[in-house]
Amino acid sequence: MSLKTKICSWPKILLFGDSITQYCFSKEGCWGSLLSDHLQRRCDIVNRGFSGYNTRYCKIILPSILNETLAKETAAMTIFLGANDSNDGDLNPRQHVPLEEYQQNLKEMVNFAMSQGINREKIILISPPAFHVTDWAIVCKSRGKPVSKNNTTTGVYAQACSKVAEELGTKYVDLYNAMMKREDFCVYLNDGLHLSEKGSQLLFDLIKPNIDKLTSDLPTVWFPFWDEVDESNIEKSLLNF
Repeated sequence: MSLKTKICSWPKILLFGDSITQYCFSKEGCWGSLLSDHLQRRCDIVNRGFSGYNTRYCKIILPSILNETLAKETAAMTIFLGANDSNDGDLNPRQHVPLEEYQQNLKEMVNFAMSQGINREKIILISPPAFHVTDWAIVCKSRGKPVSKNNTTTGVYAQACSKVAEELGTKYVDLYNAMMKREDFCVYLNDGLHLSEKGSQLLFDLIKPNIDKLTSDLPTVWFPFWDEVDESNIEKSLLNF
């Protein structure tokens, strides 16, 4: 028997950023998985993270990722960049983006998202995380590369991200300073740069209040619970939602 059904378009949370976003469904960097579990049967989590990318790259590719159709379905969007931009310009010129350009790139991405129909209050800028040089030096040594980051500069980029959010009226998650409140903040990182399981939990806890506000009016269930299905007319019960 052929069944005619309507396609259910689920609201989406769009995560846009670098490797910390790309790995957000991994075992340790699992803040995306935590969001997905928190919003199960309410929102799809769309991961658009690109390892190694900076705001210069992401500004260019965003129009290939976000259009008006996706924007209409987007309940919230995170922009999580700066960990690569804040590299030293002499030691790592390929990933480094000067501070003023970093801010301008963030502004252009926010403005583009708004031009596609995402309201500014649905956009969440996330600061780059704190950086632990000793642990990251081990990774760099294994790759035959110099350490091209420091935590002080990362803090400057985090503050710049905050200023963009304040100027444009978006939400802001201050991951950097939340991590720095703990003396041994390295527990939030698995290699000095990327989030550990504890770091992912911290980020989820910081994002959750904003996400909850933005999704509070979304239905919990798109299909009936299994024990609410009418056994005398299963098709009507399941499809008449």
